[in-house]
Amino acid sequence: MQKSRKRTKAIARRPAGQPSLEWLTVWVGRWATPLAAILIVLATTAAYSNTFRNPFIFDDEGAILQNLTIRRLWPIWPVLLPPANGEAVQRRPVVNVSLAVNYAISGYQVWSYHALNLLAHVLAALLLFGVVRRTVMLPHRDGPLAATPLALAVALLWAVHPLLTEAVTYVVQRTEVLAGLFYLLTLYCVIRGAVSARGWTWYAAAVAACGLAMGSKEVAISAPLVTLLYDRVFLSPSWRQVFRRRWGLYLGLAATWAVILIMLPRGNEGSAVFTVPENARVVHMLGEGCEHYGPLDYALTQFGLIAHYLRLCFWPHPLVIDYGLYTPLGVWQIVPYALLIGGLGAATLVAFRDQPWLGFLGVWFFAILAPSSSVVPLFQQIAAEKRMYLPLAAVVTAVVAGGYLGGRRLVAGGAISRRAARATALCVVALASTTLAVVTFHRNIAYCSAVSIWGDVVAKMPNNARAHNNLGNALARLDRTDAALAEYRTGLRLNDNLAETHYCYATTLVKCGRPGEAIQEYRRAVELQPGWAEAHYNLAATLAGQRQCDAAIREYEKLLELKPEYVKARSNLADLLLDAGRASDAVAQFQQVLKLRPDLAEAHYGLGAALADAGRFNEAIASYRAAVSLKPDYADAFYNLAAALAAAGQFPEAIRDYRQVLRLQPQSADACNNLARLLAACPLASVRNGPEAVALASRAVHLSGGREPMFLDTLAAACAEAGRFPEALRMARQAADLAAGQNKAAVAESIRAKIPLYQAGTPYRGK
Repeated sequence: MQKSRKRTKAIARRPAGQPSLEWLTVWVGRWATPLAAILIVLATTAAYSNTFRNPFIFDDEGAILQNLTIRRLWPIWPVLLPPANGEAVQRRPVVNVSLAVNYAISGYQVWSYHALNLLAHVLAALLLFGVVRRTVMLPHRDGPLAATPLALAVALLWAVHPLLTEAVTYVVQRTEVLAGLFYLLTLYCVIRGAVSARGWTWYAAAVAACGLAMGSKEVAISAPLVTLLYDRVFLSPSWRQVFRRRWGLYLGLAATWAVILIMLPRGNEGSAVFTVPENARVVHMLGEGCEHYGPLDYALTQFGLIAHYLRLCFWPHPLVIDYGLYTPLGVWQIVPYALLIGGLGAATLVAFRDQPWLGFLGVWFFAILAPSSSVVPLFQQIAAEKRMYLPLAAVVTAVVAGGYLGGRRLVAGGAISRRAARATALCVVALASTTLAVVTFHRNIAYCSAVSIWGDVVAKMPNNARAHNNLGNALARLDRTDAALAEYRTGLRLNDNLAETHYCYATTLVKCGRPGEAIQEYRRAVELQPGWAEAHYNLAATLAGQRQCDAAIREYEKLLELKPEYVKARSNLADLLLDAGRASDAVAQFQQVLKLRPDLAEAHYGLGAALADAGRFNEAIASYRAAVSLKPDYADAFYNLAAALAAAGQFPEAIRDYRQVLRLQPQSADACNNLARLLAACPLASVRNGPEAVALASRAVHLSGGREPMFLDTLAAACAEAGRFPEALRMARQAADLAAGQNKAAVAESIRAKIPLYQAGTPYRGK
């Protein structure tokens, strides 16, 4: 029996006389699905194989390099609350967790970030393959015979399409990839659940996937509704059947909207999708004539942009990472696009009568684009190719399905044989996918550096002022300051109302040693955007560097009205007030700093200096001690502490702290001199030490090159304390002559007053 069964199987595998080519066809048919999946994986990986060394650019900085929440995976709660400054990940906890995983794997090495982007994209392509294949295999569709080839064509063309490069290659735009991945997973789980005996497990997975999609990006808000429509079009004969069979599923999917509601911004925090400023207007960072840019203006521009996205689906050139800021359009520019998009919308609704599957694809396209391409404006991003990540799947599916149905009609009409139709379809798909993959590969090269990607934008859109600004930033970081300044000037010629460009231009001017011009640019930036704290800060710091202290103080005060908790600005203001002789005001500012940052050693040091200037030595001593307790190697704080102790008459403690300064900074001439003076002339006999004072004073003179009269005066006092009065006289006279030669008459007079003491063989006593 065993032999008989083996023989039967062998015969079933290859009947006698079967041609080898037909045998290969049978074998390929049996393994069609895994082979198709392997082909998708290999083709997609090949198309993106040159991305693993591409650096972080633009929004990657805030979302990754400046994002402290990704540096630890546990505890998980901080990771689930991304920072507001990382705009691409704020309110998107799933994306933030994925970045934390990358950081745990490779730190800031880019390869793992690109690897995860590619992995998510490949998985999304496989899910799209599964969704299309299982949809075609449903009883009232064309069955398994066409399912795998159609699904392969759709998934392959979509996965390697260059329109998706921004979403896949630009690291932080994995927001689109992850949202798309979980969106497709939601749909796939519902399809599997509808034909499974244990459907509830699949439905639970669908709800979980939908929640992850919501936590990846707000565009997933349409997932429950699109899934519901899919159910009605492909799985259920009526709406009654939809809700009777799967009401629990849709309650669960609707519940995932809570993820977005929970993550909505609070207070004045901005939002990319769901919030509009109170007056629904944007004034700064827009071109002239755009002061009234609001939701209606944004919606009108989207007609042309959606038409542009559709064109890129069929002819993906030119691809641009940044389309710049809003540009007003005339009515006659908008009308043709409005008619086109309106016609497609109407066709979508009409299609539900005769071709519901086509209507579903239309809804898929518009529903996923709606959050970012409707009346809710994204003020800083009028257009973005990444938005086509999932909508492109609808377009590709429609084209492939249309080609398939057209080919079937030609075969049925006898215009072409079935074999020729299959060969033609295979060649078309192979040629199209290869071409798209090659274009994708070459497009990824533009992302090899910040300079190359922004240079690409400037080359394709020379009137894009923001692109010139960003290219300038990239050049400035490479110390190509002349080229950076040229780009900033170009940007400002195109749009003088760009506060960001004025700011970056000013920062580069400071770097080039042109602070006077920089001040004017910073002033323009804060004029355009009065609430910009960093611009006020840089303006104040540049004014202070130019010794325009009163103007700098006023600018810091304006900044602190906007942002009272800005510790660095308040500390700098306190320093300026101290330099201006306003010690009491400086004390008040340093005290405010310490309320915000009691662990800041520099603030305790500054407060000590202000208190010492005000003559409050005991309080100053306490502040300096707090500074050195927080920072035991803080030499300046030890130096000032010693000086304050000496001024308060606490000589042994002062000597101890001067010795600590010299342990930390052995080459400090001032510390050598001050310690030598205390050891030579201190009123307390118990602390005086003539020989050590001579050694320290000689060292101070040597370190200063003999150019400091007070150091020579200290050496004279030390020699007198050591009983070496002839040397003391010689040093005192030399010090007095040096002071007179430096036009320091008062110093010279005070030194000459000690000469009679040395002539009488009496050491000098004093602090």
